[in-house]
Amino acid sequence: MHAPDGFYSNSLSIIMDLLCAGLFFYCLKKIWRRINSKEVLLASSVGAFCFALQVANIEVSQGSSCHLMGGVLAAIILGPYLGSVVMTIIHLIQVFLFQDGGVMSLGPNLLTIVFISTFGGYYLYSLLKDMVMKPFGFYISAFLSAWFTLLVTGLAVCGMLSISGVFNFSLTCPLIGTHGMLGMAEGLLTVFIMVGINILAPDILNNNKKVTSKATNKAAYALLGLALLITPVFSLFASRSSHGLQKMVLEKQYASSQKIIIPYKAPIPDYLIPGIENRNIAHVLGGTFGTLATFLFCLLVFSLIKEKIGFDKS
Repeated sequence: MHAPDGFYSNSLSIIMDLLCAGLFFYCLKKIWRRINSKEVLLASSVGAFCFALQVANIEVSQGSSCHLMGGVLAAIILGPYLGSVVMTIIHLIQVFLFQDGGVMSLGPNLLTIVFISTFGGYYLYSLLKDMVMKPFGFYISAFLSAWFTLLVTGLAVCGMLSISGVFNFSLTCPLIGTHGMLGMAEGLLTVFIMVGINILAPDILNNNKKVTSKATNKAAYALLGLALLITPVFSLFASRSSHGLQKMVLEKQYASSQKIIIPYKAPIPDYLIPGIENRNIAHVLGGTFGTLATFLFCLLVFSLIKEKIGFDKS
């Protein structure tokens, strides 16, 4: 759930903002001297694919929505640190380009959308994968990790909404059930992508540093191509509730003196390209633009990091 400003209390938002800012910069520090040219393209393609997954939203009770995330998949392919940086970039693009989520509520949203799935999902995956005979251990643990982390995400959202006084915890329980069902779809999708990567570049999943650039590029271009294929379909279900959530905050007077709303206006709100009357076409173009923008922005950021440190001169 990309919660808008005004849902979470100021104190909770500030605490989560500081916590997630610290986690982000720690992850950035961990990859700063380790990222290489092979990872730059792969990370950018993973970012584009995960952005495409998050475009589609499923409406649930109390006017909110939930969606696929891709955080576990990103962490399995890239590792939890680089995966977290990629997922954070995705969310920043969603907030500041498409107004999908609030500015003040960046921390709570990053906790649920990014860090629970990347770190929680990755370490659960690592714990489970050796308990089952290969190659099934990879796939069963990936499915369970993706399913469980989406379930935990729903639980975290419900808990923070209750702490903030928006809803009684019992009223938000349907969110947990919806996240659990959606987690099964995310688990199956994660396994599907892992099977494809295992065919194209199996050393990526085995964390083999000797994986060739050719194999990595094949996996990267396949992910980018798949992202561009699914974006038009997923865009038809793009977020139609970010303005609805803001309206709900104001109408139900959640936005008291204890709930700050930052008056930010994104250039492409709700993934709708301005000036296009047909909403479906506007959503498809907006979603496709977002997928390409995510790929190019990640490519720029990670290329600059790599060049700055001079890690890979080959």
